Order: sequence, then C-alpha cells, then structure tokens
Amino acid sequence: MARPRKFTRDAVLDRAVPVFWRRGYAGTNVQELERATGVNKSGLYTEFEGKEDLFLAALQRYLDTGPALRLLDQQPLGWANIERFLAEAPFVMAAQPGCFAVNVTGEVDCLPSRAADIIRAYNRRRADAIARNVAAAQPALDARVTADMIAAFFIGTCMDVNLDADPAPHRAKVGILMSMLRSL
Repeated sequence: MARPRKFTRDAVLDRAVPVFWRRGYAGTNVQELERATGVNKSGLYTEFEGKEDLFLAALQRYLDTGPALRLLDQQPLGWANIERFLAEAPFVMAAQPGCFAVNVTGEVDCLPSRAADIIRAYNRRRADAIARNVAAAQPALDARVTADMIAAFFIGTCMDVNLDADPAPHRAKVGILMSMLRSL
C-alpha cells in the first residue's frame, strides 16, 4: 500500500516559484527544489515528470494566481485599474519584487519550449485586459497600441525593481505616466 502524500501540489508549486524566480530555470537544481518544498526527489518526480514539468506547472500557477489580471479586471474599467496594476503588481511579493514571467523570459533559450507559449498566451491576456481599460477610459485612443506601450512600461519596471526594490521612485514614474495618459 502506498504511503499517503504529505504535501499538496499547490503548496509545492508555491514554494518552487521563488526558487525558479531567484535562480532561473537553468540555475535551479533538484536539491534546491527539495529544500524549498520540503519534498524529496522521489516525491517531486512522482507528482511531476521532472524539473521541466515542475517549472511549467509553477509558471502556470504563478500566472493563474498572480495579481495582474485581478487588478485589471476590477469594475469599473479605466485608468484607475491600470494605475493600480502598474503601482502594485511589481511589489506584491515583498521578498521577490518584479515579475517571475518577465524574469524568466530573459533566459528563453534555456526554457522548455512550452514556457514561451505559456508566457505569450499570458502576455496576450494581460494586453487584452489593459486594452479594455484603455478603451473604457479614453475611447478615442488606439487601445491596442496604448496597451502595448503600458505593457512595455510594466516589463521595464519589473526588470528595474530587480536592481532597486524601493517602491517610491517607481510609484513616482507611474504617477507621471498616468498623468500623461490621462491628458491624451
């Protein structure tokens, strides 16, 4: 008779995300994942086919449970949602500012091929959510182009906070961007 599991899949994924985030896919080894999750290699490989499967599941869990789409989908749609998203999303995880998906995109050549597909699909969902807010706030603007510009600002911010996690200068930049957008 098999022994009962002493962990949940979601708990393992939640503990694996910071390891992959901090070390990257290529830089993370199984021993680090064992330490972080509290699950031995055998348990990890019983639940996941290998490091690649664990990484892909962790990435998907991060994207599914992260704050970005929740912030952007609040009613009423408009500039306030975009401002909250830009100001808050990069700082939701105090111990690890930025964005896991943005960080791992930098090592795309080392990632499992499915990771790029997962990130592309998520980026489309995020851009669509931003575009809905732009269209609600300023129908005269090209919502898609404006959403792409806002997404580029977000990606740059997420890279920036890897070097300086102080939210004050970041929020000042968000304030200036939002003033510019509201004046269009």
